[in-house]
Order: sequence, then C-alpha cells, then structure tokens
Amino acid sequence: MRLKSLKLSGFKSFVDPIQVDFPGIMCGIVGPNGCGKSNIIDAIKWVKGELSAKSLRSESLQDVIFNGSDNRKPVSHCSVELFFDNSENFLGGEYLKFDEVSVKREMGRDGQSTYFINNASARRRDVQDLFLGTGLGANSYAIIEQGIISSLVSAKPEELRSYVEEAAGITKYKERKRETESRIKRTSENIDRLKDLEDEVKRSIRRLNAEANLTTKYKKLREKEKELSKFLINSEINALTDQLKSAEKENKSTEDGIEKLDGERLAFTSKRDVSKTKLMEGLKDLEDQQRVFFELGAKISLIEEKEKSSNTRISELELEQEKNKKNLADLSDDGGAVETSSAESDVEKVIESEVSTEIKNFQGKIDESVLEILKQSLIKFWKKGFDFGKGKGSDNSETINSLKEQFVERNKAIITEIEGIKKDLKNEKSGLSDLVENRKEQEGKITTLRANQDNLNEEVRKFEAEITRLETQKEAISQKRNEEEVNKRSLENEIKEKTEKLDTYKDVKDIQGEEEDISIELERLQQKIMNLGPINFAAPETLEAEKQRKEVLTSQIEELVESLSKLDEAIKKIDRESNKSFNDCLNSTNKFLEEIFPKLFDGGFCKLNPVDSSEDSGLILMARLPGKKNTKLSQLSGGEKALTALALVFSLFSINPAPFCLLDEVDAPLDDENTVRFINLVSEMSSKVQFIFVTHNKISMEKSTHLLGVTMRDLGVSKVVSVDVEQAMELAQS
Repeated sequence: MRLKSLKLSGFKSFVDPIQVDFPGIMCGIVGPNGCGKSNIIDAIKWVKGELSAKSLRSESLQDVIFNGSDNRKPVSHCSVELFFDNSENFLGGEYLKFDEVSVKREMGRDGQSTYFINNASARRRDVQDLFLGTGLGANSYAIIEQGIISSLVSAKPEELRSYVEEAAGITKYKERKRETESRIKRTSENIDRLKDLEDEVKRSIRRLNAEANLTTKYKKLREKEKELSKFLINSEINALTDQLKSAEKENKSTEDGIEKLDGERLAFTSKRDVSKTKLMEGLKDLEDQQRVFFELGAKISLIEEKEKSSNTRISELELEQEKNKKNLADLSDDGGAVETSSAESDVEKVIESEVSTEIKNFQGKIDESVLEILKQSLIKFWKKGFDFGKGKGSDNSETINSLKEQFVERNKAIITEIEGIKKDLKNEKSGLSDLVENRKEQEGKITTLRANQDNLNEEVRKFEAEITRLETQKEAISQKRNEEEVNKRSLENEIKEKTEKLDTYKDVKDIQGEEEDISIELERLQQKIMNLGPINFAAPETLEAEKQRKEVLTSQIEELVESLSKLDEAIKKIDRESNKSFNDCLNSTNKFLEEIFPKLFDGGFCKLNPVDSSEDSGLILMARLPGKKNTKLSQLSGGEKALTALALVFSLFSINPAPFCLLDEVDAPLDDENTVRFINLVSEMSSKVQFIFVTHNKISMEKSTHLLGVTMRDLGVSKVVSVDVEQAMELAQS
C-alpha cells in the first residue's frame, strides 16, 4: 500500500484545486522557505482527523482555510483527499475488494467537518479506525517533523512504549480492550439494576401473595353472600308479587268508581246544556222586548221634550207680544208731538229690544264674541231702515206710524205662530197615552222574562255545582288511582330488577331456612367482608406475572454474569496477546536497532529497555556512540539526536512498515557525511516503505526518484511542479 496522490482545494496556501501525484518511492518536496512545502504535510495530517490547531501550525482550525491575499479573496471552505493504492490488499475488512481507497475531509468557516471514505459519508472515528495498526494511527511514527525528532529522543517512557505498541499493531487490541472494559462496566451496571429489579419483584411477590390469599377469602365470602342474597331476593319477589296483586284489585275498584262518576257527570252536563240553551233563547226574547221598551220610552221622551220646547216658545212669543203692545202704547201716547231727538231715542230702544229678542235664539249655540258682533250688525241694519231725516228733511211722524204698523204686523205673526205650535202639540199628545200604555205592557213582559231567566240561571248554577262536585270527587279518585298506578309501576320495576338480579345467581345453589335467620346471617357475613378492607382482584394474575418476571430477571442476571465472565476472559486474552505482541515487537525493534544504528553512526550501540518489570512498563532508549561511553540522550548534539531518532523510526518501520513515511526537513541538522548515511538508509528502506520528504539538502535531492517543486509566484498562493529525476537524468545523458 502506498500514497498515490493528494487533492487540495482552499487548504492554507493551496487555494486553487490541485492534485499532487506521488509516483515514486522516494519523492522529495523542494522549494524556498515560506513557499508552502510543509502545508502538504499539514494537509495529510488534517485529512487523517487532526483536531489540534497547534499541531497544524495554526491558532484555530478555521485558519487552515485560505484567508485571502493581496490579489485573491478568501474562500468559504477547504477540502483534502488522499488516494491509496490498495492493490496488495493492505487494508482488509470491507475495503479488501477495493484496489484504491480514498479518504476525504471538508470543512467550512463554521468549523464543522465532514468525512468521506470512498465518497461515502463517514465519521472521524471511522477514518481513525481505518488506519489503526497501520503505522498511521493516533501514535503514528510515519509522519516525522523537525520538532518530533528531538522530542522522540527525549520522550517519556510511556510515549516511547506507545510508538512500539503502534509498530506492534496492538493499538487495535487496546481499542478492543477499551470497548470490552466499557461493555464490562455496562454489564456490571445492568446486573446491579437487574438485581435491584429482582429484589423489588421479590418484595412485590410477597405482597401479592398476601393480597391473593385475601382475594381468595373474599371470593368465598362473596359466594356465601350470593347464596343468602338469592334466598332473600326470592322472598322479596314473592312479597312484592302479593302486593302487586292487591294493588291491581284496588286499581280495578278505583276505575269502576271513576266510570260511575263520569256517567253522573255526563247526565248533569246534558241537563245543564239544555238549561243553557233555554237561557240563551230567553235572553234573545228579553233583548227584543227591552229594545221595544226603550224605543217606546224614547218616543214618549221626544213628545214630552217637544211639548216643553213648544211651551217655552209660546211663552217667549207671548212675552214679545206684550212688549210690542207696550211699544205701541208708548208710540200712541206720544201722539207724534215729541221732539225728533226723543223719537230717535225711542226708536233706538225699540231696535235694541227687537235685536236682543232675536239674538236670544242663538245664545249657547255660537261663541259670545261672535254673538256680540252679530248683535251690533243687526242694530246697524235696523237703523238704516229708520232715517230720522238727518240732513234729508224726513218727517218724524211717518217714521212713528211705520213703526206702529210693523208692531201690529209682528203681533199678528206671533198669534199665528202660537196657534200653529199649539195645534202641532195637540196632534203629538193625542198618541201619547197609547204609547204610555204600550210601555207599561212591555215592562210587564220584560219582568216576566227576567224572572224566567233568573230561574234558568239558578238551574244552570245547580247543575254546574253538581258537575263541579263530581269532577272534584273524580279528581280525588283519579289522584288516588295515579298514586296506586305509581305504586304498581314501582312494584313492577322492583320485581323486574330483583328478577334480573336473581338471574345473575343462576349458578348459585339454593338454600333453605327462615327469612329472619338468613337476614341476620347475611348482615354478619357482610360485616366480615367489610372488615377485609380493600381487595386487589388482580392480585392472583399479577402474582403469576411477577413470578414469570422474576424467572426472566434471574435468567437475564445469570446470562449477564456468564457474559461478564466471558468478557473478563476476553480481557485476559487481549492482555496476553498484546503483551506477547509487544514483547516480540520490542525484541525485533532492538534487533533492528543493532543493525541500523551502526549504519548511521558507523558503529555504536542502541537499545530500548523497560523501566521496570511490570507488564505496562514504559521504555528507555539507551545509546552508545562509537568511541564514547554511555551518555544521556539529552547531551547529544542535534545531528546525533536526529540520527538516533531516525534509527528508532527505521527500526519500527522494519517491523511494521507504514504505507508511507513523511519526513519534514529531518536532514536539516545533519552534515554531508551523516546526510549520506541517512539518505542511503532511506534508499535501502524504500524497498519496503514509500518515503515523501521535505528537504533543502542537495544530497537528498540527488537520491530522490521524483521531485515536487513548490513555488509561490503569486504572493500567498502555492503551486506545484513535478519532475521525474530518473527520466531527467536519462534525458541529460542522452
């Protein structure tokens, strides 16, 4: 298995999408400082799931996204994808059938990452599990940077042990052990919970046993109660049936009484209706006779009124006649010798007297103010007829004679009018006596009719009183009948209810005894039932369910205990296998150190020793350089530390070669001689491991089979130029 290619987009200085191919087994990445060479190493670490911003030479994870430059805008996300050649089936499991496996990681400005394996969505853990035991795991020794070289030499014993464990491939065992220990913990917790449940079920079973016994006792008492109740219900039904028969007889007697009363009431109603008919007919005759009586009275009153008004008129005419006679006498006494002024005065008095007499006929008929206006108008009219010769030279004597003639004519008219009134009055009074006689006869008829009406009214009242009495009596009997009917219905319903209840006791056996004794026994039995208190009728069924539940819990506990035992055995087996693999790997590492260390230092000795005898003991790296005594690793020079660390790394690679090894300027502290030794060892190891190294050293460049040149033509933006060294050498030689 080897790394075929790398795709980057928006990652650090590699803003544009680019694919970097690694066709050779020794690929050198070269370029000036700051051009972005190490960003390729960071990209490979990032896609493997690195979460430490410091490890990626950044302050935050979002800093790996291209943040812009003078000529380029920032981008919103970045992605890196690795392509592995798996034609030798280095990656097993579900990826065994794939000749190529890709791992991809994408991230946006929100810091949320998405992982893909062969373009299928995956978790970060899935990516990490993919590399477990391959040398590319969490404690990977396949990516070696400048700082790691010195830290590897000065690493703590526990850290050195972790590198050996990664080479031994037991990180998978440790992961399985952690999972198994987690399962053991969960299983133990489940056993504790199940035991708690089992104890609770046991307590529930004890309680339910008591409740089930109480339920059984209750059911027996209830069965006896049903036997006693059945006997009493039968007795009650018989008693109620007797009462019902008696009530039906009473209802029949009451119905007969109501029918008799209805017959009597109908007879009186018929008589009352006949009397009412006669009463209505008599009332009509009475109204007719009264109408005739009132008409006669009206005629008599009219004649009497007319006589009264005629007499009044005659008196008025006679009075006027007397006045006229007096006026004539006054005029005759003057003899025409009076003065004009006196004559005028007399004429005016006569005119006013005449006008006053005429006006009296209108008094009470028109308004007084209108009457006064009429009076003044008549006076003016009369005066026009008597011109006293003012300014005209008329004779006064002629005027007086004319007045006399007028008074004489008026008296004649009065006499004629009085005679006419008396004649008319006499004609009217001639039939008055007949009218009075007829009225008296009519009054007698009315009196007789009224007496008949009074008798009929009295007869109707008597009949109605009898009808009311019978209806009152019927109402009382009907009310009694309704009460009896209600009682009957109540008895029927009670019998029905008790019969229905009795039907529920069909399977209850019949008993014999005295009703009183049975009642006493039933009361005593019911008191016993009450004393039992609340009854859990579901107790027997619940008890059985709880027993079954206890059996299930016990079985589950046994299974879990057995499973726990198996897990403990699995832990022990994992520990045995891990320790064996670790010890084998440690021995192999020391063996390879004995071979590789002298190659790098032209002699010397190096070995990993356990700190103590415990199984989890850490490791100490012991080194002795050629011609020197054992020295502390911290006292070595930078180059010596680098070579010692590389000896350890190459020893680990010899045991469990990782798919590839990344070296970031690890040859920087080496002189030319040590560089030659280092690069020769790399070349020798390249038969097993693909090496990708960042370098400025010309010797390392010459040994590379393929060079990747990283440039930064635009400030802040990296580009890659690929050169096949072997092909270039052939071209140069040709």
